[in-house]
Amino acid sequence: MRTLVLLRGAPGCGKSTFIETQGFKPYTLSADELRILFESPTPTINGEIGISQKNDKQVWKLLFELLENRMKNGEFTVIDATNSKNSEMCKYKGLAEKYKYRIFLIDFTNVPIEICKHRNASREYKKVPETVIDTMYSRFKTERVPSSFTVLSPNEIYKVFYPIKDLNQYKKIIHIGDIHGCYTVLNEYLKNGLNEDYFYIFLGDYLDRGIENVQVIKFLLSIYNNSNVLMLEGNHEKWLYCYAYNEISQSKEFEFITRKQLFQAEIDTKEIKKFYRKLAQCAYYTYDNKEVFCCHGGISRFRYDNGQALNCSLICTNNLIKGTGDYSDYLETAKSWEKHSRNNQYQIFGHRNTENSEIQLTPRVFDLEGHVEFGGDLRILELDKNGFTPIKIKNTVYREKSDFELKTEIIRNPISELVLKMRSNKFIREKHFGNISSFNFTRDAFRYKEWNDQTVKARGLFIDLENMKIICRGYEKFFNIDEMPFSTLNAIKKTLKFPVNFFIKENGFLGLVSYDERNDSLLYASKSMLNEGEHCQYIKDVLNEMYSQEQLNFIKNYCKDNNTTFAFEIIDIVNDPHIIEYEKSTTFLLSIIKNDINFKQLPYQEMVELCKPYNILTKKLYATVFDIVEFEKIFTDANKLQNYTEGLVIEDAYGFMVKYKLPYYKFWKYMRTITSEVASKGKSNRTGSLKNQLAWDFYSFIKDENVLSENWNIIDLRKKFFEKYSYDNIEKFYI
Repeated sequence: MRTLVLLRGAPGCGKSTFIETQGFKPYTLSADELRILFESPTPTINGEIGISQKNDKQVWKLLFELLENRMKNGEFTVIDATNSKNSEMCKYKGLAEKYKYRIFLIDFTNVPIEICKHRNASREYKKVPETVIDTMYSRFKTERVPSSFTVLSPNEIYKVFYPIKDLNQYKKIIHIGDIHGCYTVLNEYLKNGLNEDYFYIFLGDYLDRGIENVQVIKFLLSIYNNSNVLMLEGNHEKWLYCYAYNEISQSKEFEFITRKQLFQAEIDTKEIKKFYRKLAQCAYYTYDNKEVFCCHGGISRFRYDNGQALNCSLICTNNLIKGTGDYSDYLETAKSWEKHSRNNQYQIFGHRNTENSEIQLTPRVFDLEGHVEFGGDLRILELDKNGFTPIKIKNTVYREKSDFELKTEIIRNPISELVLKMRSNKFIREKHFGNISSFNFTRDAFRYKEWNDQTVKARGLFIDLENMKIICRGYEKFFNIDEMPFSTLNAIKKTLKFPVNFFIKENGFLGLVSYDERNDSLLYASKSMLNEGEHCQYIKDVLNEMYSQEQLNFIKNYCKDNNTTFAFEIIDIVNDPHIIEYEKSTTFLLSIIKNDINFKQLPYQEMVELCKPYNILTKKLYATVFDIVEFEKIFTDANKLQNYTEGLVIEDAYGFMVKYKLPYYKFWKYMRTITSEVASKGKSNRTGSLKNQLAWDFYSFIKDENVLSENWNIIDLRKKFFEKYSYDNIEKFYI
């Protein structure tokens, strides 16, 4: 179970012996044992054999990685280390809070220092210098144990274990099986409220699959603090943790259905945190000479040593929640319990019932999973002085077949899987627009080159989360030449599939236009915004200025009928001038993209022919080449385009794309960055990167003269600069 035991004491105080006598060896992480794994005992400078400390950084990194893996499973864990510093002990607090662990500290600091030194001297290879022990005892006097730790002496180890409760004061013990969001049937059993003379144990899985999740959680939040109520944790409760802490779960059911219901009902995350912390991992009690063990998944046995049962604290939480063996092994689990437990020991669990078994599986094992969410039964087991009484109540409020099929369609939709992965990816940012979300990679993805199947897709990707449909999308991320190992010039020359097209790369911003089925209108989007924000308005304004209503209706109807997005390069010389100068605001249709999980675009010539009758301006095809010789010639000659375009987009016959930014564009884009620094700070810290006279002259121009207005742009500044400066061979600077 979720219990962390720290040992505190100097070498020789008896920690290792204590671990052996308590049988804790299989549950222990030892810093010394890890040190030996990194490097065997080795001679010291005084000729003795000792354990090397030089790998300690790696040792402690590994120890905490192992600890966190154990905590994910809810393993009972002992840490064998000296724990002499407060800072060392505090490292465990964050993990304990994250994984809902209790921390106990077994204190060996009362062992006299002389005894530790005597034992240390007789050690074979774990011996440490006596000065180390002296230092530790000085720390024990001054370094405080964190207040959240429960400090015990070695003789109080029994307090670590889960205590068996005596419930004989109650008239009845009520065990309630999996509820799964089915409130009506639960209320039918509890219609008169809770009886103060009864003790209630809920076996977990309170939400998901049913259609009354909000009513169930509201009811449970109203009773979970009652002294006669104990709620266990099931496998679905970890999604409540995700809801409370604003994390993304791995359950499509919860993410796309239950979470939405809780959010719309304004279920308070603070209350959910308190509720989750209160959930027990198991129940173990005595009643009328019976010992009854309850958990969500069902276990096959307690461990026995010398005929005595070890405390259930040593069973990992994952086993308690999911049960022993596979999901279908519950009948074998019940038989094993009968074989390995005493005649007065009973077990009650839920979670699994693949064979539609009755409540009583064996004479001393009961199963309270009744498929209630699918129109089955809510299963209850009552225990009083007359014994156990099984109860089944038919659920009449559940998801209709059509609704169930719709839910199944959403959950199985591959876009649902993509959304979960993108939400779990720290390099992707999601923005919400009602039921629609946009997904875009972050600056850190760009900075650290964290590119994978999700981050390359997360670039102007808009998804209707209600129907799990892509309603608008841009390109997948593609790279500049030399930006990635596979996009170097040498690499692409080896992999290009001919024929290869070179397209002029215009210098504006991406504008996406698709169909809004809710309003039967055009939908305007930038890379991250939808129908709002200044860039969406710029897109709309420029398109409305360029195109008639007939042309816009063509775009709308084509997007509607073919489920596509029109991707435009928007040139707005008034509101958003870039690097390259244009005479007027305009647009270029770059691609018609299928609103599909995989990037698909209409072939270029088909797009041109489609748009020709409507006079929609498309991107310019600069050249088509059929072999590597032609490719190299076009690539070499591209510099003659420098003043007129940002660069070229190269696309091969298989759809592979790469960008080539021209030196002129790159130079002035960098000088725009320098200018931004001067405008905000009066200077730039990047002057070491100014490599030629043109760069230094421009820096001097923007720094020393009063040329920077509040609304400066690099195009106007460049014009003013060249009115003052002239060069005989300016092309030499654009290399």
